[in-house]
Amino acid sequence: MITKNTIKQIASLRQQKFRKELGLFVVEGRKMVEELLRSDFETTGLFATETFLADYPSFADAEIANEVQMEQMSGQDTPPGILAVVKIPEQGDIKTSSPYVLALDGIANPGNMGTLIRTAEWFGINDVVCSKDCVELWNPKTVQATMGSLFRVKVWKTNLPDYLRQAKDEGKAVYGALLEGEDLFQIKAKPEGIIVIGSESHGIRSEVLPCITHPITIPRVGGSVTESLNAAVAGGIIIGEMTRN
Repeated sequence: MITKNTIKQIASLRQQKFRKELGLFVVEGRKMVEELLRSDFETTGLFATETFLADYPSFADAEIANEVQMEQMSGQDTPPGILAVVKIPEQGDIKTSSPYVLALDGIANPGNMGTLIRTAEWFGINDVVCSKDCVELWNPKTVQATMGSLFRVKVWKTNLPDYLRQAKDEGKAVYGALLEGEDLFQIKAKPEGIIVIGSESHGIRSEVLPCITHPITIPRVGGSVTESLNAAVAGGIIIGEMTRN
């Protein structure tokens, strides 16, 4: 039986301070929950409505919630009918495995954050390193935008300038998306390295710039006067081109 306290606790996870305090976050939707249950993430609660279970009986282990309870727990305008509560994993040491690493500097928009993680996985990048002030990974909008990639891609938060400085000292190629740089489509990219994408409003910050060994830019076509590209769009173009070489 779902208690009022349970509903209240789950509803509170819409706010970052309670996610941090309780060490929990919420996942909603059939596909997202399927991806979650196939992962190593620890699920502490699984809830579904009878209507949902009638269509998807494979989730029979879920605790049944009525429509009102699901609306109270859900953070979505139209609850999808299934919701999981998940333990936030502890961050371990940064140990990357894919040839390219995606580094995010000050990404503030949760949709962009989630999309960049999803795009990274699509192109075979399984490691993402973020500056400490990037938007919270467990934000519901970030979680949803990853479309399940969150449960497979390794994401770390760290002092990004220190991380990149060390990588540069070790001889690694550090590519930075800048308005002034070498034409992305003309460079001969190395088979491995770090791709740095800056924030939506400020780009790559001054403390990170000295760590960039290969400034790159996406050339404009025609007489476009657009000031810049959305961070997720720019990241997708760069990641796609870099991993193609």
